[in-house]
Amino acid sequence: MLTDRRKFITTSLTGGLVAASKTKALKFKVGGRMSHPEFPAGRSDKLIPQMRKIFGDEMHLFADSNGSYDTAEAIRIGKLLQEYKYEHYEEPVPFDWYKETKQVADALTIPIAGGEQESSMHNFRWSIANDALQIVQPDVYYFGGMIRSMRVARMAEAMGKPVNPHISGGLGYLYMMHFVSVLPNAGAYHEFKGDNRDLPLECKTSSLLIEDGIIKVPTGPGSGVDVDPDYLKKYVVVDDKL
Repeated sequence: MLTDRRKFITTSLTGGLVAASKTKALKFKVGGRMSHPEFPAGRSDKLIPQMRKIFGDEMHLFADSNGSYDTAEAIRIGKLLQEYKYEHYEEPVPFDWYKETKQVADALTIPIAGGEQESSMHNFRWSIANDALQIVQPDVYYFGGMIRSMRVARMAEAMGKPVNPHISGGLGYLYMMHFVSVLPNAGAYHEFKGDNRDLPLECKTSSLLIEDGIIKVPTGPGSGVDVDPDYLKKYVVVDDKL
């Protein structure tokens, strides 16, 4: 069972689903997402205070711009997030704007999170050592697996920083759960986009659902789930030498 500090947030639950799962934290998008302009214009300026009003002071709120802003606009939005007591601000500028990310971090008090798109160990090291990121977010898929991600987590631990890994699609939620369960510096809340049942699988040790705000990490061999063998037989191994 996850400890109390290793709870999971969802990026998609709203309204009744939030109440049903007893979710204690929510993350949502601000800005236009990368190169796209925000639509409608001014959406984030209205949404940031509205989310606090709807969910109240007890809800832990987080915002992710997916690198939507330049430095000046990122700082302006960050100050609005601070005003409404948000707890982290993810990718305020494009992820590979390392010095600009640090400029945003230096101008704000809200912790800056990032790393989901990063593939370079060297760049993670720079961002952690130079305090451009206060919350470190390797993705087990994008960054190349558990071992590389754990190396980043240990760098973060050495600098007193928490790790809130990014979650990919497919069974990414499952691998992320296992990764978080062994981190001494896991953050207080973690992304959970919902269990993926596109693959027919069975898990005997966990429902793989959020219950009372917490999800149980599966135990047993491997990932702790069994995929239907008849489903797997439909596919063939492709010889990569062909």
